[in-house]
Amino acid sequence: MLPYYNMRKNNTCDSVFLESFIWKEFYNVRYAIWEEKALLWLMEYNGKCFSAMPLCKEEDLPGAFQAIQKYFNEELGYPLVINLADEYAVKYLDLPKDKYFVKEQEDSRDYLYLGESLRKLSGKKLHKKKNRLNLFLRQYEGRFEYRTLGCDDKDDMWKFLDRWRIQKGEDQEEHLDYEVRGIHDILRNCCELNIHMGGIYVDGRLEAFSVGSYNKIEDMAVIHIEKANPEIPGLYQAINQMFLLHEFPDVQWVNREDDMGLEGLRKAKMSYNPADFARKYLVEQLLDGQKSYKWAEEIENTASENLPEYLPQEEKKETIPLWKACFPEDTDRYLDYYYQEKTKDNRILVKKEDGKIISMLHRNPYKVHVGEKLWDVDYIVAVATKESRRGKGYMREVLTKALRDMNLEGRPFTFLMPAAEAIYRPFDFRFIWKKPLLSLKKEAGEEIEIIPVSESEEDCKRAAEFMEKWLAEHSQVYTCRDEAYVRRIRKELGSEDGELYFLRGNQGEDLGLQGLTGKEKKDQAFLYAKEGCYEEREGKTGIMARITALRVFLTAFSLKISGNLILDLEVEDKLIPENEGRYLWILDEQGSSLEIFQDQQELQAAQRTWTLKADITEIASWLFGHENLKDLWPDMPEEMKNELEKIRTVQGIWLDEIV
Repeated sequence: MLPYYNMRKNNTCDSVFLESFIWKEFYNVRYAIWEEKALLWLMEYNGKCFSAMPLCKEEDLPGAFQAIQKYFNEELGYPLVINLADEYAVKYLDLPKDKYFVKEQEDSRDYLYLGESLRKLSGKKLHKKKNRLNLFLRQYEGRFEYRTLGCDDKDDMWKFLDRWRIQKGEDQEEHLDYEVRGIHDILRNCCELNIHMGGIYVDGRLEAFSVGSYNKIEDMAVIHIEKANPEIPGLYQAINQMFLLHEFPDVQWVNREDDMGLEGLRKAKMSYNPADFARKYLVEQLLDGQKSYKWAEEIENTASENLPEYLPQEEKKETIPLWKACFPEDTDRYLDYYYQEKTKDNRILVKKEDGKIISMLHRNPYKVHVGEKLWDVDYIVAVATKESRRGKGYMREVLTKALRDMNLEGRPFTFLMPAAEAIYRPFDFRFIWKKPLLSLKKEAGEEIEIIPVSESEEDCKRAAEFMEKWLAEHSQVYTCRDEAYVRRIRKELGSEDGELYFLRGNQGEDLGLQGLTGKEKKDQAFLYAKEGCYEEREGKTGIMARITALRVFLTAFSLKISGNLILDLEVEDKLIPENEGRYLWILDEQGSSLEIFQDQQELQAAQRTWTLKADITEIASWLFGHENLKDLWPDMPEEMKNELEKIRTVQGIWLDEIV
């Protein structure tokens, strides 16, 4: 592909390869080579196909344009739509007005600056920028360092991105999710990309970085990515200037891309006094002189009501009709509890069509113990799609976004109680636990006094401590119990005509806790009781889990014995590409760490390593203790199996949440 860039004048950000690379997932970008002369594009937005202006020499532009138009007309059965066409190409083609609708996309024009202006920040119009820069230089004198970044610095950039995304919060535009994924792709493939990267370290920690490309025909730097800690005054001005001074010291022009129609971004870009704009156009083929794609004018920006989105707090109750339609067994009283209590801190991801919710899932947060770790983990519930809209991929779209968001948020895994295993296996969920059926022994029940747990602080604390102690004794993976948990579970049981009870012995000692539901016939929701008080049978309800942030997840594991183990781990994860890659997993009896594999010399430097190729489901099944090494990898050498059995996997899981 690279030879087709820089074949003709084009001062937009799309004139360099990296721009297409960053947004390849968002627009489902595909390409073809036409007669070894031009690069043709096929992209998709909201289920509709469109193209970009061919990349080729000027003299080949008319032929390439006709080739992509023929493909749209004859193969796809659509009129041709080209989004973000550069001004040079539009003027060169001079398309007849009776056959094409051409409109400037004003919100998509790129901001062009003189390189010398941004490097020096001289003049009255940039005086405020220079003041902000000087503020940073004074306050952090001797504490900061600019560095040219390379592939070896990927971990620092990944960690910074995790912090930066958390700082942005829930109200960020949806396109940022795709941008962050694009950045992760860049970092994984940086050795193969012709890019410039630089960052500013403050007190030894990366706090800002930028990524750019060079257009040699225009003598122009394209700044694709610029991120900084917003809590450090003047840092954005510093990375803006220092990146150009070090990586592009002589370029005439700097393209800082568009503002996406966002007023705040527009003001920020205008404040740097642009010298010009790289204008872009929508080109639509007319049929019988009429526009045929009403949606065409709406594809230019990345924000869309049809992308999955998280509902603000005040809109969460709009999902109740879909809940009732898909889960009719739930009573109004139960839904009142759920939408008053659980939605206080959960996140509801929805897909809309014509402004109406057609698909949803709920991310209910819990604190989960995994060995010595205590992590924020989401329990996925209420995965539902309107009956008339099923089979169209909406559930896949919503669930995929949720899983990838969890990765970006650093949440190590997620779990759910499946309506059917077959629904979630394609998303790499696997069973990790089957809930046992516990029941009080008849003889024990005759000696136990059943006392309701009250709302008092003393009762809630006492109940929480008993649950936490019991779970810690019986499992290594369980949700944290505290007073707030007990208060909420009391309300949850109450919404189903139930109650939480202490099980007391003859001496007033706590022997257990039992949750019951139902008005006339009481059903047991859960039971935690001391040994000898209950009997256990195999249950039917299972929990499936999915690793979402591999690099976080693996830190929970260590060796059973003293010593160390280095594992060359090659991971496949087709759904969450940020998990995929080759790593060095270094373990000892205290814990473990994961490093991105750099080169063969690292392996040679290690005294002894083993190579394990695994997909994300195999790692989950193994480390959650659900399947053993022999069943997962029957061809594994015995010596290697003996080494890997030194790794302390999970021994005991108890995830019995209802919602």
